[in-house]
Amino acid sequence: MEQKLVVTHVEWSTAEPVQLTDFLSGLFGWNFDAFGEGYFMYNPGPDAVSIGVLLNTEAQPGGTPNVYIEVSSIDETIAHAIELGGQVPVPKTEIPGMGWFAFVSSPEKNLIGLHESI
Repeated sequence: MEQKLVVTHVEWSTAEPVQLTDFLSGLFGWNFDAFGEGYFMYNPGPDAVSIGVLLNTEAQPGGTPNVYIEVSSIDETIAHAIELGGQVPVPKTEIPGMGWFAFVSSPEKNLIGLHESI
């Protein structure tokens, strides 16, 4: 029997967890709390997806899963990411009939997918 996919948690691994949590907080307004040593968590509540940032000195930049965050404006989010020291490895790209996507990267090169619906 096929099981319904339910995303409950997204986790990025990075050698620079404070830098990544600062970037994500600045970009999306998420507030991270320390959750044990070398782990930071944003938990918006029981009916939402939690976000974890794990200290991993072996993490390869950009080597974590593709995660897409719904934003109201990709253009504004890209501009804000650049202000925070990020880059744009994949520019705003149309998804015909659905909207647009792009990828920004945090200062330590973790990829963050953006999605804007029509």
